Amino acid sequence: MAVDVATPFPNPVPTADSGPAMLKGAPWLDANWPYISTFLCPIFFLLPFALSKSPRQALQNPYVLGWMTVAFYCWHQTEEHAHDLRGWRYSFVPNFNHSVGALVFKSCETIGHLSCPLNTRITLYVNVFVVWVGFVATMISAHYLGGPYAFAGLVNWGMSVVNAFGGHLIPFLFMGYNPGAFQSIFMFLFGIYAISRGGRRLAAASIVNGVLFHIITFGVGTNLVLVAHWPEELMLVLSVVGTWPMPLLLARHFAPKQYDKLEDLDDSENEESP
Repeated sequence: MAVDVATPFPNPVPTADSGPAMLKGAPWLDANWPYISTFLCPIFFLLPFALSKSPRQALQNPYVLGWMTVAFYCWHQTEEHAHDLRGWRYSFVPNFNHSVGALVFKSCETIGHLSCPLNTRITLYVNVFVVWVGFVATMISAHYLGGPYAFAGLVNWGMSVVNAFGGHLIPFLFMGYNPGAFQSIFMFLFGIYAISRGGRRLAAASIVNGVLFHIITFGVGTNLVLVAHWPEELMLVLSVVGTWPMPLLLARHFAPKQYDKLEDLDDSENEESP
C-alpha cells in the first residue's frame, strides 16, 4: 500500500481491502445499509410506473419523476457503497477520504485520513436520511398537499444532478474512476430531463438548492463535526432539512402555475383506460 508521507498522518491509497477494513467492528446497519438500497432500487424503479394509469405518459408526470429520485439514488448507492465496477466492497468512503476529502478538508491532516472526513456512521446518516427519509417524505408530502407541491420531487433532482456532476463526473475527468461515477452518467442525464419538466424557474432553483445543500451539509456541517466537535447527528438533521422541507418550500414558490396540466394529464389517462 502506497503512503503519502508529506502529511502528519499517512494518506493510504485505497485498495480492495480498504472498505472491508473500515467495516470491521462497525454496527450491522452501518455495514449493510447499502444492500438494503440495492434491494429497494428495482422496487422504486417499477412501482411508480405500476401505479401509473398510462406508462406512456408516466415520464411527464412530476409525481413519477419525483419518485424516480429514490430509485436512481438507490442505484447510485449500490455502486458507491455496496460494490463498485471493480467489485470492491464499500469503496467510496476510502476513495473519497484519500482524494477529494483530503484535498478539501485540511483538518484531516491532523485528525487522520482513514476515517476523515467520512466514517461509517456519518456515511450512514447522510445516505439513509437523504434518500430513505428525505426523498421519500418529500414525495409523500407532495401527494398529500398537491398543487405546486407536486413538483417538489424535481427539486431533489437538482441535488442529485449536482452530486453526479461535481462529486463524480468532474473528479473522474481529473482523477480517474471513482465509485459511483458510472451510474452518475445516467443520473446526471435523466436528472437534467427531470428538472426541465418543471420549467426554468424551478430548474434554476433546484440547481441552486443542490449547490447550497452540498455547501451547508458537507462543507459547513462536516467541519462543525470535525473541528468544532459537534455531534455527528448534525449531519442527519441537515440531510433531512435539505431534502424535505426545502424542496417543498421551493416548489411552493417556483413550481409552474399551470396546475391544471396535471389534471389534464389525469383526464387523458382516464380516457385511455378501458
